[in-house]
Amino acid sequence: MGIEFKSTSQLAVLIKAQELSPVEIINTCIDRIAALQPTLNAFLDVWTDAAITNAKLAEEEIFHGKYRGPLHGIPIGFKDLVDVSGTRTTGGSRLLTENIAKRDATIVSRLRSAGAIPIGKLNLVEFAFGTTGLNPNTGNVKNPWDTSRVTAGSSSGSAAAVASGMIPLAIGTDTGGSIRMPSALCGIAGFKPTYGRIPRDGVLDLSWSMDHVGPMARTTEDCALIMNAVADKDPMDPSSSFEKKPDFIHQIDSGIRGLKIGVPVDYFFDEFVDYEILKKVKAAINLFAENGAEIVELHMPWISKGREINLGVMVPEAVSVHAEMLARSPDLYTPEVRHRIQSGSNVPAANYIRAKQAREWFNQQVTQIMKDIDVLLTPTVPIQAPTIKECTLSSGNQVGGSELPMFTSIFNVTGQPSHNIPCGFTKDCMPVGMMITGHPYDDFTVLRTGYAYEQLTDWHQREPKDIVRLN
Repeated sequence: MGIEFKSTSQLAVLIKAQELSPVEIINTCIDRIAALQPTLNAFLDVWTDAAITNAKLAEEEIFHGKYRGPLHGIPIGFKDLVDVSGTRTTGGSRLLTENIAKRDATIVSRLRSAGAIPIGKLNLVEFAFGTTGLNPNTGNVKNPWDTSRVTAGSSSGSAAAVASGMIPLAIGTDTGGSIRMPSALCGIAGFKPTYGRIPRDGVLDLSWSMDHVGPMARTTEDCALIMNAVADKDPMDPSSSFEKKPDFIHQIDSGIRGLKIGVPVDYFFDEFVDYEILKKVKAAINLFAENGAEIVELHMPWISKGREINLGVMVPEAVSVHAEMLARSPDLYTPEVRHRIQSGSNVPAANYIRAKQAREWFNQQVTQIMKDIDVLLTPTVPIQAPTIKECTLSSGNQVGGSELPMFTSIFNVTGQPSHNIPCGFTKDCMPVGMMITGHPYDDFTVLRTGYAYEQLTDWHQREPKDIVRLN
């Protein structure tokens, strides 16, 4: 395994021992970005000079015994909703092409303090409002496993960049599945923490009551390393959690023996879900059972209401976020995104209130059904990655992909921690993702479960450049 496909935890051991220089890692990333960007289109901006300068500073600090921790000297990219001081935050839109951030978002400043090195901004769906990952403004991101297919969205560039070995770490956002969906289709780990665990100060809003910020990486352990660096209350973000922050790494290797894993017998495993996806997720469930976990079947016939509630809250909130810009410059939005936002203008206030009430009822149902289990285990998405052609009409308008967030969006409604990890491949050599979801503020158990599965399998170690056909 070359540097480009090593996990952050592997790189950190080598950096700390001074067997590998941050400068060497940065140069590897820059070379790989240069080689793959024309094909994958994952980045919008690459800060080559600044990244090299910061890598040299990190190398000097480490040489003089000032090692800051496992993120010191590690490159990281940011979805272009996140402010990085002195650089553009465009949201993938023509509206914000000249929007220069005056300061770092809280998550960026915390990652800098941990020694991570910002390397660039990553492509996305315009204003994060879409599921396929396609964006006519910035060009479509291609899936590293099959460039004819979508990555899913909206954190499309983040997933493609990590999966292809351009960078080891990325930050995405998730309002209906935008971390977990692209992570599933691109075969990486993607963690949506409990709502409020990671502050959103300096991150463009879509739906403030369901927006989450989270890590995308090669492994669950890498996600936990980022959580340790960034998850804490923030006076700049009133929605950030004051819940005591745990050590997300300590005892992550404590295993799954005795863990109670809930498996819904309906919806997530219904006949409309792709057969190959079901087969791989069921194999993962069996593997957990063989290694000491207790599998508990759950009946959740009402769970399908989650996506409707997600949209019922999201769309009116998106209207309020975009009202001023939409009134001023409607033609600068792509037609699809403008239509999605404007559709919320016709939603009566009473409907929004009903959606909020339904959300409270729904969350109570989830809390009750999960009271005796530790985590839920489900597929992340119900369909295989569609092709870009299947998601685009000849006119350039986007179609398709509406099934992708059917499962992920449920846990934006509840705000629970929810994590995608790869659990196999289809016969067409495309990654399959499974989703581990836990109790609010018990992010650690979700990460511990994902870590345990990765120790039992090697799916997360597969590389797009030399994938073998699997039956």
